[in-house]
Amino acid sequence: MKRALQILAGLAISAAALWLTLRGKDLGAIWAAAHAGDYRYLPPYLVVLLAIHLVRTVRWGILLEPVAKVPFARLNAVSAVGFLALVVLPFRLGEFARPYLIADRPRLRVSAALSSVVVERVADGLFTGLLLILTLLGVPEGTPGLRFIRLAGWGVSGAFAGLLAFLVVAYVNRALAVRLTARLLGPVSPRLAARASAMMDAFIHGLRLVPSKRKVGLFFLLTAGYWALNGWGMQLLARAFGIELGLVDAYTVLGVLVVGVMIPAGPGMVGTFQGAVVLGLSLFVPRGLADTAGVAYANVLWAAQIGMQVALGILFLFSRHVQLAKLSAGAGDAGQALEAEEDEYAAAGDGAPGAGAGRAAGQGPAPRA
Repeated sequence: MKRALQILAGLAISAAALWLTLRGKDLGAIWAAAHAGDYRYLPPYLVVLLAIHLVRTVRWGILLEPVAKVPFARLNAVSAVGFLALVVLPFRLGEFARPYLIADRPRLRVSAALSSVVVERVADGLFTGLLLILTLLGVPEGTPGLRFIRLAGWGVSGAFAGLLAFLVVAYVNRALAVRLTARLLGPVSPRLAARASAMMDAFIHGLRLVPSKRKVGLFFLLTAGYWALNGWGMQLLARAFGIELGLVDAYTVLGVLVVGVMIPAGPGMVGTFQGAVVLGLSLFVPRGLADTAGVAYANVLWAAQIGMQVALGILFLFSRHVQLAKLSAGAGDAGQALEAEEDEYAAAGDGAPGAGAGRAAGQGPAPRA
């Protein structure tokens, strides 16, 4: 029932975003612009998307390496299927698929895999948020929508900077982070606070091993390369629709897109993706062009990205490296795995004080989310 409500809510958000994007626009002109596109640019863009996937996979392996050196073949298969789950499930529930699929206890626990994905997401969010703030400096004041986008950029940067600060605190002082979690949620529900603090303690265990300084440097280099490829690819495909974007312009549109798809939506990020691209383009191209060729470009860009991810996911779906039984894992499954790991840490005397106190007191395991 809960999953059905999430799907319905996601579809409603996607429908609203798509309606706002297409409201008042000439659908015939958009179709004509899509039909007139120069699709010779599409194959090179698909090659760029494949390169992006490979860079993203190698980068994830660097974060996992201090815990377990995962063979590239397995890492690649799990990445492909995990990102397939991310694009087909609403509300970004597929984020839990990768860590759950790659986990291989006792060598590689869910807590370590999940912490690697969180660190990855924090780095990406902070990088793109700051990039958006910087690229917007070149947009003339008074440009329609500039103030809203700038506020969104600052908001995203602030949120991810706060998450980074929390991760640093958690790494330095695990017990403090667990106590903060319990205190924040205690007034809402003591039972929820006990469960969340236990999960937090297990999650922080996954942060305890970090790559070497050389590998950290390589991680950030790959992060820059990953986003550089994204922006350059978007600039390349825009030419197919007669839209000439400077490199800074393309990275601005990319930043707006990243902020836009953070909004929980339906499968495939339909609506929020197209709306964000058109909003970003409106900063640089005439409104008439943005409302026709811009919308056509946004939809082809969306179809290319989603299509590539779905194709890669299906290609590796039945790989020996992927356990299909785990593919339906969601937040509840990952949460249960974290709780089980925290019980093991506590039994070994390595749990933070207060973590899981509710269960220890006889409340029993919390129901699945």
